Amino acid sequence: MYIQPHQPPPQRPKTNGLAVAALVVGIVCCVPPLGLILGIIALSQIKKRGDSGKGMAIAGVVLSAISTLLVLLAVATGGVTGAWRDFKDGVQEGVGEASRSRSTLDLSRGDCFNAPGGSLEGMTTDVEVVSCVEKHQGEVFAVFEIDRSGAYPGDDAVTDIAEKRCTELLSDYVQKDWAKPDDVDMYYYMPDRRGWRLLDRGVVCVLGTSGEGLKGSLRGGGSA
Repeated sequence: MYIQPHQPPPQRPKTNGLAVAALVVGIVCCVPPLGLILGIIALSQIKKRGDSGKGMAIAGVVLSAISTLLVLLAVATGGVTGAWRDFKDGVQEGVGEASRSRSTLDLSRGDCFNAPGGSLEGMTTDVEVVSCVEKHQGEVFAVFEIDRSGAYPGDDAVTDIAEKRCTELLSDYVQKDWAKPDDVDMYYYMPDRRGWRLLDRGVVCVLGTSGEGLKGSLRGGGSA
C-alpha cells in the first residue's frame, strides 16, 4: 500500500467480483464471449474504483479471447489467415499487459512503475512496472523486512519503522550530495493489520511524484 509519512493506512481494496467471474468463465470455457465481456467490464471498474483483481480480469480476457477465436476458427469457411493474425495479436497484447502488472509485494530495488488511477496516495495491491526511460510515477530505491514477530504493533509503529529505515537506505541509492526535486517525495509500501496476520513484513521504499511524472532513473542522483 502507498502511504505518506504519518498518515494511517486506508482499508485494503476489495477484489472485483466481475474479475473473479471472468477468470472462472475463461478457465471452464463454457461461454467464451461472456468471459471476454466480463473481463473488459471488470478492468473498467477496477480502474475507476481502485479494486484489486486486475491480474484475474486480464487472465480471464486472454483465456476467453483464445477460446472465442478457436471457436471462430473451427466454424469459419474462410478468412482463416485474418482470424489467426487477430488471435496472435490478442494473445500478445494480453500477455504484455499481464507481464507489466505486478503485485506490490513483488517489487524490487530499481523498479519503475505507474500506480492505478495515476496517484501514489491511497491503497493499491498491483502496479504497472515500466522501463525507467518511460514516464513513470515511482521508483523503488530499497526493500526490507520488518524484523518483528507477534501481534501487529499498530499503524504508527509500522510507519515509524518504515520512515526511519527508508531514510537510512536512501543514501545507498542516490549520491550523497543529491538534491531532491521539489515534486519528488518519499512513499512506502508496508503491511497493514490484515497483511501482518498473513506474515507480510515487507516494506518497499519509493521515490515518487504526484506531478507530471519522472523520466529516467534517480539512481545515483540522476535527474527526472
